[in-house]
Parts: sequence; C-alpha cells; structure tokens
Amino acid sequence: MTGLDASRVTISVGGSVLVDEVDCSVPHGSLTALVGPNGAGKSTLLRSLAAIVRPDSGSVLFEDENLLGLSRRERARTAAIVEQDASTEVALTVRAVVELGRLPHQSLWRDDDADAGAIVTAALDAVGMADFETRNFSTLSGGERQRIMLARALAQQPRLLVLDEPTNHLDIGAQLDVLGLLQRLAGQGVTVLAALHDLGLAATYADHVIVLRAGRVVAAGPTASTLTPALIRDVYSVDANILTNPATGRPIIAFSALG
Repeated sequence: MTGLDASRVTISVGGSVLVDEVDCSVPHGSLTALVGPNGAGKSTLLRSLAAIVRPDSGSVLFEDENLLGLSRRERARTAAIVEQDASTEVALTVRAVVELGRLPHQSLWRDDDADAGAIVTAALDAVGMADFETRNFSTLSGGERQRIMLARALAQQPRLLVLDEPTNHLDIGAQLDVLGLLQRLAGQGVTVLAALHDLGLAATYADHVIVLRAGRVVAAGPTASTLTPALIRDVYSVDANILTNPATGRPIIAFSALG
C-alpha cells in the first residue's frame, strides 16, 4: 500500500516562496521525521501535506487518493494534524477537547458513534492523561496541552497522522513516551509524519527522514543512510559524529561546533 506522496508542492505567502516545488514521500506505516533548520518551511509544508493549507501548485496524494480533493469531513476521517501550540478561549474539560476528535465520525445527533466513549478513554490512556480528563484545558501546562491535542488526533482514528514538533514543551521522559507511541502507531499501520527539531530524536526513532532547507528537499530516505555527518555539516553547519546506542542499536548523534 502506498503512503503519502507530494509532487511539486509550492507555497508562497506575501510574495515570498516558503515551499519550493517539493517532492517527497512518506512510506505507508512508517514514522518519518521532517527535519531542517529554523525557517526551512517545515510547518508550512506540514500543513499542506495534511491538506489544511492548499498549495499554490502541486499535488498531495495519500493511498493514491487526492487529499486536497476530499471534503473537510472526509479529510478529517483520513488525516489528523497536531500543531505546535494548542490554545482555546472556550472553557472545555480535557475530555471534551478529546471528544472533538470524534466529530468527523458522527451525525448531527451523535447517535451513530456508539464506541466514542471507549475511543476517547483509550486516547487519553495512550498519552498518559487519563487522570486529567475533568480538568479545564486552559489550566494545563504547554506540555500537557500538547499531549491532549495528540489524544484528540488519536480519537479521530486517522490513517495519516501529521505532527508539528510533537515533543515541544515536553520533558525528556514525556518526549520518549510520545515518540514510542508514534512508533507503535506506525507498527499498527498508521502513516506518521512528524517535524522534529531534535536531530538526535529523529535518528533514534524515525524510520525515514526528509531534510528541508530553504523550502526545498535536500535529502530523503532511510534515517541511518540519510543523516550522514556530511549532510549534517552542510545543512546545519555543525560537525557530527554518528555513534551507536549499545542498548538499541539505533544511531546517536554527537554534535560539535565547526573547528
């Protein structure tokens, strides 16, 4: 089965090209990291790949279906996006926020979604936030909100999950929990694309990487063979030594300033 495929995606804002004829693919059932320096266009590209923002030109296919051609409801049943910062001025409980993820699956009277309660509970459990379900969402910390928005996305039961810095605001333990969850989702057949600021986390957890610089893809492929010292030096202007984690066999990246 095919995953996510973007072809010649271009996005301009105010006369500036932020994403420039990007071609990229995310294999089905993989955890793929989108990486690149600040200002590379990662967030803009993600929103287009999730069909939230329509590009000026280009196509976005998921499982051979045109995401941009789907209705909003159909798209929400297919793809979910978790953006960097979550806020709301409406006083909602944590559980009510996660329940919003069920809306694409419900009729006006919500009488055709008998499993909604169990799905919402499972989503809260998955992100370790079940004990927070009666809390007001606006009282949560940034990291707690991030996990609740991930739970809302999980409640959508998407086949494509797109995340913009999902470890933002999280302490190291929570970061590892979230990335471990994303790995498990990919193992269950969900196609996962996450923008990650931390190259070390991308090297440890991602199956594939897409490297973006100045709105263009400069490299893409399996993580171990793509995140090379030469590429990191070229894109990030730092030296990198690629080591091996003795416990997992996955890459570890040690950085140093250019000498």
